[in-house]
Amino acid sequence: MIVELGDEVKAWGVYPGGQSGNPGSKYYDMMVSQWSEGKYNSLFFMKNKDDRSQEVLFDLKMGKK
Repeated sequence: MIVELGDEVKAWGVYPGGQSGNPGSKYYDMMVSQWSEGKYNSLFFMKNKDDRSQEVLFDLKMGKK
């Protein structure tokens, strides 16, 4: 992850070991090549929980049953 701090935060990142970090996952090494080549994805840094200035692919809400 690379983060540029300033008036507007900008960030780039990639998950070389998959989002779960579980080496048993079939997706574990999916982005290792991308990471080793320095090809990072632009990350959306939300200013608050309702910030929709960029596309949000999904919204996960967790709570007690």
